[in-house]
Order: sequence, then C-alpha cells, then structure tokens
Amino acid sequence: MNSKELAGILSLRKEKAKEAEQLMLYSLFEEAVEVNLAMIDINPGDQRAYNRLGDALLKIGKSAEAHNAFQTSILLEKTRKENTKRAVECAMKPDWAGAIQINSEIVEKFPWDLESYNRLGKAYSERGQNKKALQAFQCALVISPNSPIAKKNMKRLEKTATVKTNKAGGTTTSNRSFIEETGRTGVTKLVNIPRSFDVGNLVSGHSVDLITVDRGMRILDGKGMEIGSIEPKLALRLKKLVEGGNTYSANITSAGDDGITVIIRETYRHPSQLNKASFPAKSGVLGDIPMAALGYGLNDVGKLADLKDWSDDDTESGDEEVFSPMIPKILSGEGPLGEEGVLD
Repeated sequence: MNSKELAGILSLRKEKAKEAEQLMLYSLFEEAVEVNLAMIDINPGDQRAYNRLGDALLKIGKSAEAHNAFQTSILLEKTRKENTKRAVECAMKPDWAGAIQINSEIVEKFPWDLESYNRLGKAYSERGQNKKALQAFQCALVISPNSPIAKKNMKRLEKTATVKTNKAGGTTTSNRSFIEETGRTGVTKLVNIPRSFDVGNLVSGHSVDLITVDRGMRILDGKGMEIGSIEPKLALRLKKLVEGGNTYSANITSAGDDGITVIIRETYRHPSQLNKASFPAKSGVLGDIPMAALGYGLNDVGKLADLKDWSDDDTESGDEEVFSPMIPKILSGEGPLGEEGVLD
C-alpha cells in the first residue's frame, strides 16, 4: 500500500466514524449498526468499528450480537499486540525477512498502525530495499504527519539514495555476518568519528576495514577514509588478539545522526589463542544480545528512548506493555529474549 491509498482509507474511515457517531447521537441506532457493519466489511480489522457496533446493538436490545462484537474487538487488539511482539523479536535476532513479513501482515489488517510502518521501514532499509523503506515511512507520516521517527529516517534514506549499493570491492556481506555467535561476534558503536565525515555515505551491510594503531583500532570505509575508532577497552583486547594471529571482519549495521554501529566477526582464531574468546559473554565487554537489530551498540545501554526509533512514537495506551518492560530486562541481562495517531 502506498501513502496515497492509505490516505484514502483513513479519510473514509474518519468520515464514516463521524457518521456513525452522529447517528448514535440522534438515537438512530439501527442506521448506526448498518454504517459500522459497512466499515467492518471494508476494514475487517477495525476494532473501533466493532466497539461502536456493540454499543449500537445494545441500544436495540441485541445483547448477544453486541457481546460478539465486543469480543471480536478484544481479539483484534490481542492479535495486534501479539504480532507486534513477534515483529520486535524478529528485529532483535535480527531476522529482517521475518520482520518484513509480520509487519506487512499487521498493516494489511490494521492499516492505521503507525508503529508497524516504522518497523517495516526499518526492516526494508536493513535489507537494502530503500524504495520500499521510504514508502513505509511515507505511510507513517500519513498517519502521524509530525512523527519524528519517520521524518528522521526518511531524511536519512533520501540522503543515501545516491549511494551505489553494488560497488566493486566486496562492499556487501552475507547474512552470516549479521548473526552474532557467542564469543566470536560483537556489536559496538564507534567513537571519535571525524566531524567532517558524512555518515550518509555509509550503508547498512557494507564491509569496513579494521586497522591496529598504537592506541587501539580504527575503522576505515571502502575508500580508506577513517570513519571512527573502536572504544578503548574492546580495542585493546582485539589488538592483542590480532597481534596473536587472529583475524576479523567488520560491517556497518547502522549509521545516522546518532552515530555509527558496526558488527565485528572473528574470521580466524590462531591455535595459540583457542581458549580466548574475542567477545566474552560477560556484559563487561560485549553482551550476547544482537543489539544491532535496533541500531544499538556497546555504549547505548540505557538509552531506552532510542529503542522507539524503529517502533512507535504515537502509540495507543497499552502498547508500552508490549515494548517497554521487555527491552530494559534484555539490555540489563535480567530477562530472556523473548496510534493510533489516526486522523480522527
């Protein structure tokens, strides 16, 4: 669905919702039933239409049918929240193909769900499908014209639209590079990024080079330009392992105004270092949680507000129960992995 089609759906929904409310106001309950049934026929996932239908049915004495309408409304909300949780879990793995599928299913049934369009845009951008990502964020702006999340990410995608994703020199990576293996891969946010460097030239998935220097390790882009350094504690550890014979590869997982995040993967472990994990499971260096899924890095723990960059910024009451409680527990190691800004 494109933004124009979505605008039409939301406009009709708004118009018919007002009509149904006016009919109820003038005690034209049977007519209100018909209008709400027509809305449900167009949008079977319209929870609000089911609630209004239940109210109208009660007014004409059809309590059993009203009960069914209310139950359907409750079931729809439960389904939406369960699918939201599944979509977030896919992003945390990260499983972007799965995230695209689940979020697409949500917006097909609930086309006014802002957070799903933001997550869908994130998933598409991670797969390099920038055109579809832009379309998803445009839909988010139809629902919530002032959505800072959609605006920020549209700006980022438009900025990188001119970047060739198929440059020579092996700048892309296989899916395996984005799978975190305990002890062998880790995600970190770069430090000391040159002020003059344009992060818009970086694309998620592109490979970058690691070089050791006297005081740590630096990261270079495909053109040999320095884009930042690995944070000191981790850099010191990796530098010693490289000097001992290990080799590593690295890829961009996210790049934007909030920084650059990379995933580093051990590609060879020297026999003399067989018992030395590159990335200890202890949270002191790098955790095992694939925080790259949401653009998170080593230095981001605690910045919970940023987790909504790819989710909701105008959620309905109750949405936080799906999102917020789980994430802090994951980041702190205490727990397992696991709107409607409608134009009303």
